[in-house]
Amino acid sequence: PSGLAVGILRDDFADGKREMKICPTYCSWKTTADNDSMYNTPACYTLYAVGEYLKHTKQKGGLPYWDEISDKKSRMLYDTIDGSDGFYQCPVQKNCRSRMNVPFTIMGGHEALEKKFLADATKVKLYTLAGHRSVGGCRASLYNGMPVEGVEKLMDFMKSFMDENRK
Repeated sequence: PSGLAVGILRDDFADGKREMKICPTYCSWKTTADNDSMYNTPACYTLYAVGEYLKHTKQKGGLPYWDEISDKKSRMLYDTIDGSDGFYQCPVQKNCRSRMNVPFTIMGGHEALEKKFLADATKVKLYTLAGHRSVGGCRASLYNGMPVEGVEKLMDFMKSFMDENRK
């Protein structure tokens, strides 16, 4: 599938006056504006999906809705990690933590236990929790498509896994 980039710019940026002569045609804001954004074949399905998502976002209350939900989901997960007495640890300082991707280790990077965690997680339909290959550990992605109920399920699993595996 094609990707999509949305550019919102003032009319005077699309008049071509600031454009360098070496600017490729497909990168030209003027060409895009002069052709009603149809110089290249647009990614129609992607545009449709973005339109539906934007309608949904507006219906929910706009960006403040997603801000509130993202804050709630990340707070729930970080509270679980921080309240585990060191069984789970987040390698990122509290003032630098992401609300979208929550990395964590188990017992300071205990590889065998992390592998068991990932295997046991799939048994309860919790997937893609492996950390980035360059860092290791585990990582939960909390993008907008992840419902609060999914984070609650992960929290419950993490607590039961900790209870069963704490030494």
